[in-house]
Amino acid sequence: MRITAIEIENFKGISERVRVDLKPITLLFGANSAGKSTILHALLYMKDVLERRNLDAITTPVSGWALDLGGFRRFVHGQDLDRTIRIGVHMEVTGEELPAMVSGYDADDSVNWSRESEDHDQEFYEARSVVLQSLHSASVGIEVCWDENEQSPVAFGYTVGLNGADLIRIERARGTFKIAKFNLLNPAVARLRSETEIQADRDEYESRLRKRREEHEREMRLRSEEESQSLEKLLREIFGKLGESVPEPKPYEPKPYEPEPYESMIAKILPTFVGRKNPLAGLVNWLPAQHDPIPDFAPRETLRLPPVDWESMDCWDDMQSGRDAIEIANGWAWEGTSLLAKLVIGPGKLVRDWLENLRYIGPLRARPPRKGIPSDELSDWSEGLAAWKALDDEDHSPELIEQVSQWLSRKDRLNSGYELERKHRAQVDADAFRNAIEGDLDRARLLDLLKGAPKSTEIKLVEMRSGLRLDPSDVGVGISQVLPIIVGAVVPGGSVVAIEQPELHIHPAMQVALGDLFIKGGVQRGVSFLIETHSEHLILRLLRRIRETSDGELPPGLPEVKPEDISVLYVDKDEGGMRISSLPIDDSGEFTERWPRGFFVERGEELF
Repeated sequence: MRITAIEIENFKGISERVRVDLKPITLLFGANSAGKSTILHALLYMKDVLERRNLDAITTPVSGWALDLGGFRRFVHGQDLDRTIRIGVHMEVTGEELPAMVSGYDADDSVNWSRESEDHDQEFYEARSVVLQSLHSASVGIEVCWDENEQSPVAFGYTVGLNGADLIRIERARGTFKIAKFNLLNPAVARLRSETEIQADRDEYESRLRKRREEHEREMRLRSEEESQSLEKLLREIFGKLGESVPEPKPYEPKPYEPEPYESMIAKILPTFVGRKNPLAGLVNWLPAQHDPIPDFAPRETLRLPPVDWESMDCWDDMQSGRDAIEIANGWAWEGTSLLAKLVIGPGKLVRDWLENLRYIGPLRARPPRKGIPSDELSDWSEGLAAWKALDDEDHSPELIEQVSQWLSRKDRLNSGYELERKHRAQVDADAFRNAIEGDLDRARLLDLLKGAPKSTEIKLVEMRSGLRLDPSDVGVGISQVLPIIVGAVVPGGSVVAIEQPELHIHPAMQVALGDLFIKGGVQRGVSFLIETHSEHLILRLLRRIRETSDGELPPGLPEVKPEDISVLYVDKDEGGMRISSLPIDDSGEFTERWPRGFFVERGEELF
């Protein structure tokens, strides 16, 4: 599964819907206050809505106090409470990657199956297989609006699309919710019919049409000449008084017909409930409240379903009992609802899980205090402290320390002049330790003593030139700014790393090297980087690596980088609001289109 785009509407500085295409590395350039950070903030808001139903977010657990959204009244575009905020995520995904949202049906093995019911069962699971195998993309959208009666924001809509077209839309209604749209012919849940099948439909239609024409002509001939003459005489009198001539009779002209190119496969799977109850009724199992259209995405062990209308199914024989038929039909209803949940709830769960592992690193990273990290909450990433916490955590292997140290120290990387070191300490009673040294305490008791002793971890930056071991608070600001970015990029568990101004307070040579850090993480390890930046040096390194890949001159140890791995977006404002322009790159590492308002034109202006 890979997230490919974000769509945002009516959030902060964005009014009309904008689409942000995401690649392994996505860079957002633009003037100050153009709205680059808005894209990152929209993701943080969507994460808080899906995880905590925090529709009126002021701060979020991920951003902490580094970001103050101010509540719905402040971040809805133009502070216009008549507007609806819409945020959507597009992804590449297969049917196998969609999560199961309910346990399998516990079938009764003692039931008797008829040949007809076995055929229906085979058709059911073949249709299910076709649907899941055809899936290649999905989208999930949420909508939040202001409710005047409740004087608070409410969840208004949840939309899921498959293979480029909407499948379902669930909306908030008065005290409940409604299925506003369900597309039975969505490309993912319908089969493209063969030309032979379509031609057979045309032939059948033409056959019916010929019969209809023949019947029409026969009816006309059966009219008596006398009746026709009387009718014609009457019409002439009527139209004569009106001063008009009798219109000629119109020939039989049926409406044009073209067979439907798709056959719905999901229609063969949808449950049939008593009283013609909506076959999508089982989805209510994932809706947390009657008026809330956004699911809670938790897998279910059991389902509450309406009674199944087994008697309307033409797949039983006289030898089957009602109990057998009901049991079989209940199984189909369960499995049909399970597939619906996989298609409707599953994509939302994937988005929520993707956002759950989002790391947001804000524009100002804090120096760690001299004595430990005050909190292990995820929000520490926003100020960089979670990075130091990760280095301090014994659960992370020494390989993490080595990786970060190499990025800091190696000449072909950031070349900061520092290496990283982690030491583990145990506070042992001095007398007991002296006894161990003098031989009065055996080895086993010494190990027990060390095991029970209070422990601490010490992170030091070692100055390579002098060998001095320094606390993080004793080195320059640049290290405290860049180290959280390195750790955020290499520590396992991050699906997307959103960074504001990674170049802040660091030397141009380090800014350049960050390009290789993002290439390693994005292209080689599958992390998505969404970076808001002003750094010319960073983009130049990425363009260089594309050119070197094309020329076969890439330095050893770096993965190949192609234009499709990098998205460069320019964010600007005009009278209509925010505008995002994509800047394509070719295989030679050159932009194929001019940048809006020039690209870092200040360099040329200052030089010439």
